[in-house]
Amino acid sequence: MKLLHTSDWHLGAKLGRHDRTPDHVAALRGLLKLAESTRPDLIVHTGDLFDAARPPYEALELGVQALKRLSAIAPTLVLSGNHDSPVLLRIIDDLAGAAEPRRLRLVTEPRVVAYPDIAKEPVAVACVPFIAPSAIADYATGDPTRFEGDYADGVRALNQRLLDEAHRGAGARGIVLYAAHLHVQGARPGRSERRITVGEDYATHVEGLQRALYCAFGHIHDPQRLPSGAAQGRYAGSLIPLDYGEQQQVKQAVVVTIADDVRANPHELPAGRPLVELAGTLVELERRAADGGLDGCILKARVVSRDPLPDLADRLAEWSPGCAVFELVNTLENQPVKAIDPSRGDDAEPALDDLFAEWRTTAARGVKAPHEAVGALFSQALGSAGQAAAADFGLTPLALRAQETLNNLAAKANGDRS
Repeated sequence: MKLLHTSDWHLGAKLGRHDRTPDHVAALRGLLKLAESTRPDLIVHTGDLFDAARPPYEALELGVQALKRLSAIAPTLVLSGNHDSPVLLRIIDDLAGAAEPRRLRLVTEPRVVAYPDIAKEPVAVACVPFIAPSAIADYATGDPTRFEGDYADGVRALNQRLLDEAHRGAGARGIVLYAAHLHVQGARPGRSERRITVGEDYATHVEGLQRALYCAFGHIHDPQRLPSGAAQGRYAGSLIPLDYGEQQQVKQAVVVTIADDVRANPHELPAGRPLVELAGTLVELERRAADGGLDGCILKARVVSRDPLPDLADRLAEWSPGCAVFELVNTLENQPVKAIDPSRGDDAEPALDDLFAEWRTTAARGVKAPHEAVGALFSQALGSAGQAAAADFGLTPLALRAQETLNNLAAKANGDRS
């Protein structure tokens, strides 16, 4: 039997203001090409099909079309991840059920999915979609009120029950697989900048999973083997680098061959536009970007200079017009620092009007020297703070003239009525 394992597509994801659809399309083309060349008997997606519970219509369409093409190659099984809407996936599953023979299944609750006809022997997959800690008692035992234990205890009990059922369904010579969207204790989360639900509250263990010939995991974005080696399986990882914390990760899908032994072979996938991160001088940026050197990239850059570079974005656009900018920051080498005056007492503080003048000369943008009129008004405001007769900055004459005009209008209106 041959299995293709993919995971964590996160369709609809953005990086800042940049839609990642072009990158997803490139990766999905690579995945489809791999499926067509390897001709697996079963395709398993281990969760986070979408990046949000309510994905954009374009992402929804892309996901449905990709699953349609994959399921035309081999029966396809999709688990719900923590980013997915179980309701949405159930709707897609209901629609997929109208096809005959059925080729696509989406699983939103723990259960065993049986495939009696896809290999020489029956195949049973024990499926564990993402389960929140608050819900684990509902699935761990037949009676939630009798469950005592933590999240890992609940998942362990659930795994035992599902694997028992899978072995009964597959028979003595059948193939039992395990698929889950979970965080296993000891797995390497990687440097993703995205908030992911890993930690002690969500940690599970591989204990007992050796009863499955292969364990397909999703949720961790960095592709890797399961920790400890007690069970045969892998995290397939995310489909594309979703942020700059994942830029060094090699994205892949896993082709698993089950015969006399089990062999899991990762296959690298195209990741779309590369995420490029730079920190250096303007000369170093120009050297990298000149003649379109950064075209087709998504750039995060910090440029250090002696003086401000107000036209930095324009220069980059001239050098690499096809570069998508996620972040472009200009920082100065030597920010002005106020010298310490040893003659001041430890408790002495500069006056507010002095600080205001200093700010205008050193930090305020577009101001080269303190304007005397502005400084005088600021001092006047400070001097009248908290006083009953506060400075009015010339507003009193205006208020008197306005009141006089209103009185004249009122008198004229009264005369007209008489």
